Amino acid sequence: MYPSGVGYPWSFGKNGEEIDVEVKGPVALHDHELMIETALAGVALAYVWEDRARPYVESGRLVACLGDWIVPEDWLYLYYPTRRYISAGLRAVIDSLKVTSS
Repeated sequence: MYPSGVGYPWSFGKNGEEIDVEVKGPVALHDHELMIETALAGVALAYVWEDRARPYVESGRLVACLGDWIVPEDWLYLYYPTRRYISAGLRAVIDSLKVTSS
């Protein structure tokens, strides 16, 4: 969820068309494992990384949907407080990620 309280959109793409869907509902989660557990309980759809859901789809406990609309993600974001002084550990992580992603 963004600081404004608006949830992250679900992004889809197919045949060069890309859309973002603002999903609204009574459940908003940020933990993939909890999202999967919620989907397993039949409470909601879960928009999670394919690798996390694969064992449940292969076992038949979950059903993949909109597979032909899923856009592969090749990005990673790091969110951290904007403070003047960042801890040495966090600085090392940031620097390492910058080098790795270049």
